[in-house]
Amino acid sequence: MTVAFRSRGRNRPAVDTTDLADKGIHRDPTAHDPISSGGFAQKLVHRASALLSGGTSTRRSFLTRTAVLGSALAVGPIDFILKPGTAYGYICGACSEGWTAFCCTINSGKNACPPGSFIAGWWKADNAAYCCGAARYIIDCNASCPTQCSCRCTGASCDNRKTCCNQFRYGQCHQEIACYGPVVCRVATCTVPWKYDPSCTTSSATDNRTVNHGAPCLPTDCGSPIAQKYSELGGASGVLGPALGAEEAMGDGRGRRQRFQNGNLYWTQTTGAHDVRGSLLREYADHGGAFGGLKYPTSDTRITSDTSRRYNNFENGRIYSTVSGGITLAILNPFFSKHEGLRGSSGVLGYPTVEVKSSVDNASTYVSFANGRVYAWGSRVVEIHGSVFRLHEALGGVTGQLKRPVIDLAPVGDGRGTTQWFEGGMTWTTPTTLTQALWGDVLNRYVENGTATGYLKYPKGSLRNVGDARGTFAIFENGHIYASPTTGGHQVHGAVLTYFLAHGGPTGSLGYPTTELDPSGSPGGRFQTFEHGRLSYADGTVTPV
Repeated sequence: MTVAFRSRGRNRPAVDTTDLADKGIHRDPTAHDPISSGGFAQKLVHRASALLSGGTSTRRSFLTRTAVLGSALAVGPIDFILKPGTAYGYICGACSEGWTAFCCTINSGKNACPPGSFIAGWWKADNAAYCCGAARYIIDCNASCPTQCSCRCTGASCDNRKTCCNQFRYGQCHQEIACYGPVVCRVATCTVPWKYDPSCTTSSATDNRTVNHGAPCLPTDCGSPIAQKYSELGGASGVLGPALGAEEAMGDGRGRRQRFQNGNLYWTQTTGAHDVRGSLLREYADHGGAFGGLKYPTSDTRITSDTSRRYNNFENGRIYSTVSGGITLAILNPFFSKHEGLRGSSGVLGYPTVEVKSSVDNASTYVSFANGRVYAWGSRVVEIHGSVFRLHEALGGVTGQLKRPVIDLAPVGDGRGTTQWFEGGMTWTTPTTLTQALWGDVLNRYVENGTATGYLKYPKGSLRNVGDARGTFAIFENGHIYASPTTGGHQVHGAVLTYFLAHGGPTGSLGYPTTELDPSGSPGGRFQTFEHGRLSYADGTVTPV
């Protein structure tokens, strides 16, 4: 068999002389490698190295030539051997082809989006040798707005493709970011994008023309998932730094771990490989690590969209750490699931401020957030936030009049207000009447009379004491409700209420109401009875009878 390598002569681009170790490329010694396994492939490397180098050979240039040829052999051994051409031409690509460069080429060897860009979309290439025959995923990193980059070729000796030129977006990732610039670079990974970054959806696009695209800084063997992730993060020169030991089994039959200078990598079959580092790792260890309540990480260390926090997701929760330092805390299920169901830190609760605590009544636990709290008791996990939370706290919290929340805040159904039910009472909120709390016989009567959809509409104040050591009352948009232990609660409204208040209310001559106003159409007019009298209402006039 004759293997031809077409020389590019004087016009052949120079070969990158960066050592593979500087690129953070580390091979799994147990994996099959067409370069190190000897025989025919090894002879090809030696033969190709002279052709690629123009006859000059050093250890560093040989290693780089080996990486280029090894990539070509790894991704398409039959095609490459049978078709004339160079390893450079097979994987490197030229600026004139129009494709965007890989991120590791322009991001200091890191197979990740560089600063000033974000993961915006992805496609896949099937049957990729880079991924041991599985699908390979190409993730676009689009420039953030305002865009700071300009269209150019990378100038790299291999992967001299474009950067900041292609104004295009597949759009399956970070759909909350509407403004975007051109594609800065591409990430290549064997991890499905929705596990690589939780913002990505599973909506798929395929372009098999990119299955063999490569660069020397991309790994050319399969390796273990942890080794692949380490390479994606920049290897020894990346965020994790040098390895402190070999990859090891966790001992639970599920996971594996490797320790590095600045953090750890964890892997399970279901979660994939993810890093945990810095203060997040210390908090993770305080919670028992993979054997504690959080279990294994399901995301890499990431930064929130408002750039104020770093975080890791785990099988059973999340850890937040302020970027400025000072606050690192974990939020575990069931609190984490409730928080996420309310749009997490961008929702009504905001960021957690205190980890789980026991309530003073020892009957519930809770996690505090910037704008509210989540309580867990019995089988319930309930949140309170905003003005309802502030009123609940002012009334004594779970040991006060309202006690523990029973349901989340809910719409009344009239397009105006919301309500929340507690063990000891209920709250009612509109923009005009604000948040008010009711309980006892006043609340019972309000419910019997149709609550906010009844005649009285919304309360304009919370329950108050009459001041006679007997009764309570509340003021509503269309009337009052008065209650005492002997009379129960009753509604007074309209002209009857005006007369009642003019005569001293419940502490005046009439005392507390003992009935409701008779229904319309009753013989002889309408009547309402009080402790010390009876009022008649007819044709807009109120008279005692």
